[in-house]
Amino acid sequence: MALSSLVLGSSIDKPSKPIPASYWVVPGRLLAGEYPGGLSREETSSRLRAFLDAGFDCFIDLTAPGEREPYDAYVPRTALYLRKPIPDHDIPQAAGHMAEIQAELDAALHEGRKVYVHCRAGIGRTGTVIGCHLVARGLTGDAALAELNKLWADNERSRYWAEVPETREQKEFVRSWRPIEPRTHTDVTRLYADVPPLVDGLAASATAEAALLGEDVGVARALRGRFVGSLVGLASADALAAPTQFRKPGSFGVVGDLLGGGPFDLPRGGWSDDTAMALVLADSLIASSGFDAHDQVRRYARWQKEGYLSATGQCLGITASVTRAIATALYRSMPFAGSHDPEQAAKEVLSRVAPVVMFFFADGTAAVDQSVQAARITCQAPVALDCVRILAAMVHQALAGRDKQHVLRPDELLPVAELKPAVRTILEGSYTRNSPPAITGAGTVTDALEAALWAFHRSRDFRSGALEAVNLGGDSDVVGAVYGQLAGAYYGINAIPANWRNSLMRKELLQETADHLLTHALVALAE
Repeated sequence: MALSSLVLGSSIDKPSKPIPASYWVVPGRLLAGEYPGGLSREETSSRLRAFLDAGFDCFIDLTAPGEREPYDAYVPRTALYLRKPIPDHDIPQAAGHMAEIQAELDAALHEGRKVYVHCRAGIGRTGTVIGCHLVARGLTGDAALAELNKLWADNERSRYWAEVPETREQKEFVRSWRPIEPRTHTDVTRLYADVPPLVDGLAASATAEAALLGEDVGVARALRGRFVGSLVGLASADALAAPTQFRKPGSFGVVGDLLGGGPFDLPRGGWSDDTAMALVLADSLIASSGFDAHDQVRRYARWQKEGYLSATGQCLGITASVTRAIATALYRSMPFAGSHDPEQAAKEVLSRVAPVVMFFFADGTAAVDQSVQAARITCQAPVALDCVRILAAMVHQALAGRDKQHVLRPDELLPVAELKPAVRTILEGSYTRNSPPAITGAGTVTDALEAALWAFHRSRDFRSGALEAVNLGGDSDVVGAVYGQLAGAYYGINAIPANWRNSLMRKELLQETADHLLTHALVALAE
C-alpha cells in the first residue's frame, strides 16, 4: 500500500486505543501519544502489554536518554524500538534529524508495522513530528496544523490542553519544514532492493549525495552493497570460524564451508559474540540517534543476560574482560570501564568496528574517533585502541569504494606518527612480508589485526580470504570477523557466496540493521 493512501482516512471507524492519552493519525496503523511506560515495573509491564496485545510492533521514542525510565526491555525482539530524541519543549537541533525521523516512520509503515510515536506527554515533540508527517503527506504547514488538532481532539489530554504542538517555535517548525522525498528509508530500500554487482569504486564525480538524490542510482546501489556486505561479511566469517576456533593449525581438517559446531556447538550458519556485540552496538546507535555510552552498556548487559540480538537466543562466547567491563560500568554508572592494562588488550574490540563507521560514514574522522570511543567501553589499552583506529579508517575507505591500495593505507584519517610502534608496523605492511606461522590466529590484538589484513591483502575475492583467515585457528572468530567487516565492505554483498549468505541465522536482521545505518549515513551526507 502506498503511503499516500495511508493518510488520515477520517471516514474509517477508529479502533480502540491501548491508552486514552493518545490519538490515531492513521486508524489501525499509526498512533501518537504519551510515554507508554509507567511509574513502576508492574505498571510499565501492564501498559506495554496493552500495546503489544493491540498489535503494535514499532515504537518511536522522542524522549532523551535518562528523561524517563526506559521501557525497551519490555519490547520483544520481533518488534522495533527506535529512539529519536528531541529536547523537551524544543525542536530538532540537528539539521536533517526530522527527515531521519520521518524516514524511519515511513519505513515502518511500508513494512506493515503498527507504529506508536510518543514523547513524554505526547503534546510538544510528538505534535511536531506528527505535524511534519502530515506535511510529508502533502498538506501545507497551516493545513497540517489544523488537521493535527482535529486528530488531537481524540486524546483525553485535549480537555485541558487545547492545542498542539506546545510552543510557538514548534508550530513554526511545522509550518516551515519541507520533506526531502529522496531521503526516506523506503525510497532508498525500494531503489536499491536488488543490489547489482559492486562497481569498482566511486567515480570522481559520483558522490553518495548524488546517489541519494537519484542522480546516480548505480553508485547508491553499490554503497548499499558495501554496507550490507560489511555486516553480512562479519557474520559469515564469524560463522565460518566455528569449527576452528581455539584450535591449533594442523589439529583440524581444512574448513571450506559453513559447518557449525565448535566450542559453542553452533548450528550451521550460527555466529558468536563477535557479530552479536556488533549488532547490539548498531542497535544502540540507531535507537539513540547517535553515540550514547550508557545506552550501549545497558544493551550489552541485556545481551549478556537474555541473549538479546544473538543468533541462538543465548549469550555465547562472552569474554572475561567484557564481563568485567559490563559489571563495572553498571556498578559505577561509568560506561568507559574497559581495562587500561596493556596486558589486557582484548582483541574482540576489533569485531564491532563496522557499525560505528557506517553510522558516522559522512565524516571519516568522526567515524574513526567514535569507533575508538565505542571500544573503550570494554577495553582501553592504548595498543588495542590504535588497532581500532586503523581498522576503522580502512573500513571507511572500503565503504567509500577506494581501491585496495588506498584501503590499506588510509593515512589521511590517522595520526600515523602517534600510533604505537607495533601498530604502525602493521599499517606499514608487515602482513605483506610475513606468513604463517609468523601470521597467527592466536596471540595479541596486533596479531589478530595483522592476520586479518594478511588474508585481505592476499585475497582474490571474499571467499578465498575468508577461508585463509579462519583456517589459521586460534582466535579465528575474531580474525574472521575483522576480515569479514573489511572484505565485505570492499567486495560487496554479491561477492559473498550465496550459500553462505542464505545459510546465516537471522540474515534479515543483518540486512535490516545495515539498511538503518545506511539511512542515517545518507541523510547526513545530503545535509
